[in-house]
Amino acid sequence: GGERTRAGKIFDEERAGSAGSLLHLHQPPISQDQLEEGFAGSAGIVMPRRAMSKVDVSMEGRRLSHGASLRSMGSIAGHGMRGAKSFVADSMVTMEPIGEQVSYDGDEELFLPRVGRNTKLLEWSDMGSGDYRRPSFGAEYSDGSTISPLSYRGHEILPGKLAMEHGRLPQLRSSRDDLATTLTVEMEDKLTGLTFKLIYTVFEDKDAIVRRVVVHNPKHAPPASPTKNKPAPSKASAQASAVRLQRLMSATVDFHAKFKANLVTLAGSWANERHVRVQALQQGRVVSESLRGTSSHQHNPFMALTTANEDDMETTGEVFACSLVYSGNWIMEAEVSESGRTRLNSGLNPSTFTWWLPPGKSFESPECVLVYSNSGLETMTHTFHDLFRENLIAERWFGSIPPVLINTWESMYFDVSHAKVVNLAKAAAAVGVEMVVLDDGWFGGRDDATSSLGDWHENRNKFPHGMAGLVRDVNELGLKFGIWVEPEMVNVDSELYKKHPEWCLNQQGRRFRCEGRNQLVLDFTRKAVRDHICGKLHDLLSSSNIEYMKWDMNRHLTEVYGNEIAPEKQGEVFHRYMVGVYDVLHFVNDNFPHVRVETCSGGGGRFDPGMLYFGPQIWASDNTDVLSRLAIQHGTSLVYPIMSIGAHVTAVPNHQTQRVTSLKARFLVSLFGTFGLELDVRRLEKGEASELSDYIQMFKELAPTIHTGKFYRLWCPVKASDQQAYAWMVVSKDPEAEIQAVVMVLLSRMEIGRYLPELHLRGLVEGFLYRLEEIFPNTSMRDPHTGQMKAGPPLWQMGKSSVVASGAALMKVGLPIRLSHDGDAVGFVLRRVQEAGPVGDADGGHSFNL
Repeated sequence: GGERTRAGKIFDEERAGSAGSLLHLHQPPISQDQLEEGFAGSAGIVMPRRAMSKVDVSMEGRRLSHGASLRSMGSIAGHGMRGAKSFVADSMVTMEPIGEQVSYDGDEELFLPRVGRNTKLLEWSDMGSGDYRRPSFGAEYSDGSTISPLSYRGHEILPGKLAMEHGRLPQLRSSRDDLATTLTVEMEDKLTGLTFKLIYTVFEDKDAIVRRVVVHNPKHAPPASPTKNKPAPSKASAQASAVRLQRLMSATVDFHAKFKANLVTLAGSWANERHVRVQALQQGRVVSESLRGTSSHQHNPFMALTTANEDDMETTGEVFACSLVYSGNWIMEAEVSESGRTRLNSGLNPSTFTWWLPPGKSFESPECVLVYSNSGLETMTHTFHDLFRENLIAERWFGSIPPVLINTWESMYFDVSHAKVVNLAKAAAAVGVEMVVLDDGWFGGRDDATSSLGDWHENRNKFPHGMAGLVRDVNELGLKFGIWVEPEMVNVDSELYKKHPEWCLNQQGRRFRCEGRNQLVLDFTRKAVRDHICGKLHDLLSSSNIEYMKWDMNRHLTEVYGNEIAPEKQGEVFHRYMVGVYDVLHFVNDNFPHVRVETCSGGGGRFDPGMLYFGPQIWASDNTDVLSRLAIQHGTSLVYPIMSIGAHVTAVPNHQTQRVTSLKARFLVSLFGTFGLELDVRRLEKGEASELSDYIQMFKELAPTIHTGKFYRLWCPVKASDQQAYAWMVVSKDPEAEIQAVVMVLLSRMEIGRYLPELHLRGLVEGFLYRLEEIFPNTSMRDPHTGQMKAGPPLWQMGKSSVVASGAALMKVGLPIRLSHDGDAVGFVLRRVQEAGPVGDADGGHSFNL
């Protein structure tokens, strides 16, 4: 406190018990044993606040001079910073506490411990100089050399979040300079002059670090140093040569050896995305990646290392997690070396990436978010949710509840028309819907998936009054209007393809090509293509009062070749394509900030932080079945805020699985998402319509809590003790709010004769009293004489519709949960009553206290 700076949590374990502790300005000196063992970072690199680059690096007034790495993920001491990460000034660095400069001293190499670089904990690793693990970067010089050892050149500490140099990639932000601090560390290849600026931003109130790297090839090569075989040059330094980047990570993190470490990833497939996968780490390398041109359905750009076992990892153990802010081809690697130490790499996928870097040019990596928790995945989730809500998604959407929409897709598919959409809107308005979204089938000659992508003008046979007439009629019903587009794609049977066949990603002259879903991919590396799409979107969104746009992308990239890209730059096409997509999304955001963008890629095939930068919500999956959605939304929630998870109530039998579930179950699962409808409300019976209307009104009441509160995964079938039940809970961050929490429990598979355990709530205040209200009780019960399930009177979980209980009782004693069949579900709302004391029963409700 006071004038003392406060260091952040140690991101990795340097000594037993060191992780998660707080370091302060005055540290004990580093012992010689620590230096020899490579544990220098355990004492922390201490940096009092100074102006800009005026940095005094000290350790109790002692000179810090050694060749070992200044251990990754230790502490950067800064004013009020949490979750900070130390950096490595890799080999042969001298840090002077006096004179405020850090100098290079080759003689220090004599004092290096006699261990190889392959055992060291490095912040940024090169290839070919003794570290045989997967490197942070790879570069090929004009003479064919790929050797590029780096030396520390300097560093700088800046207030706030340093904006990206090129501004084309999505990035996190800080609303004020005093809420974040940025450290830049510059490394240099002294022979070629190639420099790497390692950029770290830590946040005042979050255990997170945002990292990225800027690579710069200088215009002029540095003067050559004399050697035994070569005298010093007499002329000025020559023009530098172009460099080909072959690999570039956004972050490399090395960890000490850990016992029983587990790796958590999110994997799946189309209509089955982001299931939680856990595997034990052992010697070797585990890779999670995408080569599809999108972040993909199969793997998500997220990885977490946890010290807890699978059954306990939700609330116990240390967690070190990373999430890449990128939507194209990516890679994350977890490599355990022969010494037992683990390296995590996160960045662009080198299988489809090279970058030609001429003299004087720079290249900037995507950002990588690193999060630390010392209390399991739950706290990690809270940090990711807060960070993405407050520092990634556009500020204008924070706290904004999305309108309850109805999408035309599953009720009409391609068979849309003015009259059908207006009739659907009338029925939707009657149950409380707030927006109609016109999905596929509205443009060109589109009657199925074989034609008209690229022809973004309304079909006048279906919409004789044009888009403006349809939007006007919908608005007159009191509803907002949204529209579906797929700007990255084109059908061969389209006006656009007939006019510009060369605009597709494909090597001209090749007759082979893959038409996934009957469509080709437009070459977004071409400025002419981007300008054309921007023009079409501008015309569409300007034509009428459109307030929502669903941006879809229904196939992956194949035959990736840019016909306007030079041959030596073809390795850039995948990345240039993604940057081109970002450019168009920037255009939409800049010119139509009132339009809420929901991105989509065949469902959840591009659910990543990069897309969240441009739109506050992403369609989670094309699979809308309740029982399938439980695992999908459960895994998604590890990283992504509930407000971002696109989830709709759909018809039964479900169009993807043919399963039949109750309207209540479909409501409760969609409640923990954006909530919307994708069913034909015109065909609902009167009782169903009334029930749906009640659910919609309940969503409107509960959404502010669900979309801004803390999310808890109370039950998960990964744990044997939870059987096949999911339980989710959101707790308000406002202790004065009327609604303090919302809880949902759903049984995915019933085992006859088995009871569910008590449900222990989390995140409440022990000393508060809460009124626990069950919303929409079950009405099915088992006949004790026959065992048959049949309809009956309301069956309340607690015997009555509401009870009063203390936070201590709800968390420590728990709730009895009685669910009796597959898809059976229950929901609760908790309202604050008062601080706990003697509990009465003035309103006739049951009560209990602890």
